[in-house]
Amino acid sequence: MIKKWMIILRAYSWPASLVPVVLGSVIAGRHGSFSRLDFTLTFLAALIVHSAANMANTYFDFKKGVDRKETADDRGLVDGLISPKAMLRLTLALFASGAAIGLLLAFKNGVTGLIWLGAAGFALAWFYTATGFAYKYRALGDVGIFFAFGPFIVTGTALIQARAVLPEALWASIPVGLLIVAIVHANNMRDVKGDNEAKISTIAAEMGPINSKRYYFILILVPYLFAFSFGSVWPGLLCALSLPLAVKLYKMVSRNDFSPLVPETAKLVAIYGLLLSAGLYFTA
Repeated sequence: MIKKWMIILRAYSWPASLVPVVLGSVIAGRHGSFSRLDFTLTFLAALIVHSAANMANTYFDFKKGVDRKETADDRGLVDGLISPKAMLRLTLALFASGAAIGLLLAFKNGVTGLIWLGAAGFALAWFYTATGFAYKYRALGDVGIFFAFGPFIVTGTALIQARAVLPEALWASIPVGLLIVAIVHANNMRDVKGDNEAKISTIAAEMGPINSKRYYFILILVPYLFAFSFGSVWPGLLCALSLPLAVKLYKMVSRNDFSPLVPETAKLVAIYGLLLSAGLYFTA
């Protein structure tokens, strides 16, 4: 039962929302503001909304014929682990739950700006594959994911804790956002053939095999340069501990080993993000 729900919710991708919450909270703590209750509520909201976004993506990809039993790596609907109707209902319920927690945090802490930030994040999550626009299918998915999981979550978390927009949070969100885009790009490199058949445009499909690999390498390597930009050696030194995994990913891409690349890239997000958070904590 647990394995079934891990597949439906795409649990391997959860570091993409949980790491930014940790990072934003650490930065708020560096500025003298941290609440365990707010951290717990933000952590829960991020997990709920991310799971809802994953299922919305699964639902619309399935309904539009993008995910097919023969080719899809997202197996929730194609293997009948849940019905499309039940998935849509659960998706909407989770979005509503996440929104309720967000409104609670906004009014409890007096940060009404969080409402607008949250609304933008919800829009990016829903319209990723929903409606006729579905920006993922127009080679805009990487941009939306970067903002939703980078600046929006990291600065939003810091806003909840510190009651202010912290420039350091915005800066720290960039390397994490790039790594999270790498998860999406790894997924798109894996799915190029199916996406082309479904007449879907992604950055991976538009760039072609060679440039797609170069783009991926940039996404996973640039964050290590950012780690040395915080006025202390600690973030850079600690993040360097994750370099062996980055090298492993480089080798996987070089041999076109794309299926395991997706969860392995998510693992790099978790390790790098936590090491960056620890580095900033020690710097404080």
